[in-house]
Amino acid sequence: MKADNPRKTRRIYLLTTAILVIPAAAGWMRFQQALRHWYYLIDLNVWPRPIYFAVSGGLIGIGYSLALIFHFLKLRFTEVYLRILGITLILWLWVDRIFVGIRESFRLLLPVTILITLFVISFDVFLFRKNSYLTKAGKNG
Repeated sequence: MKADNPRKTRRIYLLTTAILVIPAAAGWMRFQQALRHWYYLIDLNVWPRPIYFAVSGGLIGIGYSLALIFHFLKLRFTEVYLRILGITLILWLWVDRIFVGIRESFRLLLPVTILITLFVISFDVFLFRKNSYLTKAGKNG
């Protein structure tokens, strides 16, 4: 079997790292902003309450920060962890938009929700497929 190009493997690794930073940072920013503007959001009578934003942001930040750590350590279960995390994120996103949010915001955010769903699915399918660099890193690297 032909060996993979080390430059291509390195580019995929760096691209995956950069992509994983986005949801981790977004989760931590959601957490931080919910805490920072807690009383302002309560005064605005925002639905859902700021605790929801803080907890969900913290969980997203923790989940994707762990994914980054697993990715850096090139652990074998990283691929499975990221798929489970991606599926969980998509399910939460749709449940959040349909059942937690306001009906009008669901309609307005539908194109964004679809784009996020497609992005997460394509990330899981194309960058973390079977025999990806994660499984080869242990054999070749």
